Amino acid sequence: MSEYTLSLDSPSSNLSTTGGKGHNLAVLSRDGNFPVPPGFVVTVAAYHAFIRESGALLQDINTALSKLRSGDNDTAGANTSSTAQLEEISDTIRAAFRKRSVSKKLRADIANRLSSIFPDKEVYLAVRSSGTCEDMPDASFAGQHDTYLNVNPTVDNVCKHVVDCFSSIFTSRAIAYRERNGLSHVDAGMAVVVQAMVQSHSSGVLFTANPLTGRRNESVLEVVPGLGEALVSGLTEPDRYVVSVSRSNDSIDIKDKRIGAKMKVIRSVEGGGVTEEVSDGPADGEESTTVLTDEEVKDVIRLGEEVV
Repeated sequence: MSEYTLSLDSPSSNLSTTGGKGHNLAVLSRDGNFPVPPGFVVTVAAYHAFIRESGALLQDINTALSKLRSGDNDTAGANTSSTAQLEEISDTIRAAFRKRSVSKKLRADIANRLSSIFPDKEVYLAVRSSGTCEDMPDASFAGQHDTYLNVNPTVDNVCKHVVDCFSSIFTSRAIAYRERNGLSHVDAGMAVVVQAMVQSHSSGVLFTANPLTGRRNESVLEVVPGLGEALVSGLTEPDRYVVSVSRSNDSIDIKDKRIGAKMKVIRSVEGGGVTEEVSDGPADGEESTTVLTDEEVKDVIRLGEEVV
């Protein structure tokens, strides 16, 4: 294998080689006590090589980004650029990415990883962006890059989604965020995590410190049925729990429980891809049911405590 791919538990993983998500997954994988789905990472080096080796791609990127500062349409940067213009710039750049294919070297690396890690052709994959600027102390790109779920594991299909993840470093939200925070568009890097897809009946996000109050003795859990994309993309209202955690005596108490409407659910489709389902909600006079039992909520909190 080359420097273009790394195993998910590689000791070479760090923020600059595998991005924020890739590095955090590597730490959990190397620990050995957490159920991390198997996979590999297409590295930041592969992203920069893709840019460098793809003809005039860098020129296309810079030409599109120049509209942010050129005064076109009476704009002067992301603070005054309209949403429509940012979307146009993003669409132009991402279309330029899609015209290119990964190198033979990277394609061979991906093919080797797929055959060795996923010999069972029935497995489906999650192909997930992992930016080098994710979860910085003074900046966070959470939700601004793309993830593709229930991906058919053919080499061509995975390579296509890797390029799509590469290009998601130039979503309109990510472009605007870098402009506002004075971050370089060209120096930013993107890795891609390729993992076995978990066909989950429920998904969620856990904060091991309360993000609203900063209290480190409280965890906050948000849960939805189906795949987590409905939650992280803001499509639906989740169940939300605020849980008190006493690390001195290992006690866990649910302080607040708010049951969301959960009107939209994203689920995997047989043969690959996902679908969005819309619920009619509970009948008149009935309450929406919870996704997890209270004991399952506490189990998730305990798992989070092991990570901390």
